[in-house]
Amino acid sequence: MEIERLIVGPLGTNCYILSEGNDSLVIDPGGDDHIILEYLEKKRLVPKAIIATHGHFDHVLSVHSLKSVINVPFYLHKREEKILAGYSEFVKNYIGIDPGPTPVPDQYLSKGTEFKLGDSTLIVIETPGHTPGSCSFIVGNSMFVGDFVFNGSIGRTDFGGSHSEMSASIRMLKKMESNLDIYPGHGDFTSLDNEKINNPFFKEIF
Repeated sequence: MEIERLIVGPLGTNCYILSEGNDSLVIDPGGDDHIILEYLEKKRLVPKAIIATHGHFDHVLSVHSLKSVINVPFYLHKREEKILAGYSEFVKNYIGIDPGPTPVPDQYLSKGTEFKLGDSTLIVIETPGHTPGSCSFIVGNSMFVGDFVFNGSIGRTDFGGSHSEMSASIRMLKKMESNLDIYPGHGDFTSLDNEKINNPFFKEIF
């Protein structure tokens, strides 16, 4: 499986395109849809779905425009409907642009949802905290976490999230034994072992 990171949108979001053969998945298309489409065309990839770790605008900004071209379903957790409800107003107030139509999920993610990609299987786990329906995606030894965990930090909880749910999600992550490669929604890649040792927020939560 190939993993391509495209840094897109006004907040420098890590959009990931996973591919095996010609099959692909688009994770967190947070803007600059032309960059995403150019990559798909260049590699002759056929997307099976668009999946978002959560509903903040910088992770779904290109969903509507991508769907109008590649015509694939968009998946999001149902608990993110509260986040999407304020999508247009938040974007207008926060970065001063009209984001266009609010993305509408075609289907909902939940714990255990699977996506086949060639011989690989991506599995959804629920990691609420940053937002109510934040999810992470595990495929092989790779984990795509959105704004759940960053290199040396964690996602903020004051934009519709919950500190108690974030704490529970981190406790769950700390119990995982595999040293997963972590691909966050912003910034540099990291690993689970590195975060267990060096992330100060992991040390605060027992």
